[in-house]
Amino acid sequence: MGRNMEKLFICLPGKKADLIILILTSQNIETRVERVNNLFNILVNKSDIEKSCTMVEAYYKENKFFRLKQQLQKIPISSFKSYPAFCIMGLLWLIHAACIHYQVHEAMILKYGSSALFILQGETYRAVTALFLHSDARHLAGNMAGMLIFGAPFISLSGFGVGPFMLLFAGTLGNLFNAYFYKTAHLSIGASTAIMAAAGLLVAFQVTQKDKPLRLNNLMPVFAGAVLIALFSQGERTDVWAHIFGFLSGVGTGIIFFPLNKIFTFSKKDSIALFITLLIIATSLFAAK
Repeated sequence: MGRNMEKLFICLPGKKADLIILILTSQNIETRVERVNNLFNILVNKSDIEKSCTMVEAYYKENKFFRLKQQLQKIPISSFKSYPAFCIMGLLWLIHAACIHYQVHEAMILKYGSSALFILQGETYRAVTALFLHSDARHLAGNMAGMLIFGAPFISLSGFGVGPFMLLFAGTLGNLFNAYFYKTAHLSIGASTAIMAAAGLLVAFQVTQKDKPLRLNNLMPVFAGAVLIALFSQGERTDVWAHIFGFLSGVGTGIIFFPLNKIFTFSKKDSIALFITLLIIATSLFAAK
């Protein structure tokens, strides 16, 4: 039998050689080992070469999959998986689809859009309702993507009720600042103000983490993503200043919010915040005369 043996695995370190020998002998494959300095060659019968290769290859594939599975199990559930964020995205789509279907798109924009002139005359509800209107499908798609990228992680950090409340609050504040900046008949719509606020809130989260040193590298993905969303969420009645004020509102409110959110912890906090959020939206919707 020894004469019919050929070198199949050559120049192996000791541990790897032992492992391969163990694999082959478990399948009743005869082996022989040659030592060359500190490395080893494994010989098998010519008739077992194909079987040996198949068994070793199968072992490594299975073992690689097992290690990968273990690594994946250690990875926490993605912060992008946020049911409140999915619900918000669905609501934005539903409102836009209804406006198009019933042919009231322009009327809704004129009635509920963020008009600086009308807001300064007391119609502050527009700063809320404008967040739910979009000029076209591209505008809507960009903001839905932004909600997934920025809104979902923020909601995961803050809670299913507190998160949407802060997005609404900071987004509304951004629209109000924008109105006071223009002081004209300027009209803007879109959830991008709230989404940029979410980006600002994530920056504020990094800033308020005392146990972690603030580094520019940690903030660069947020800034880059914010620029990307700003580019893709453009529509006929969107403007850069609304995005800027939304982002700044997010940073400012976030610096106050995150420390307070750690202090005020009670079981009904998210439920109360969610109720207030829905109440504000409903009140703003019916505020128009």
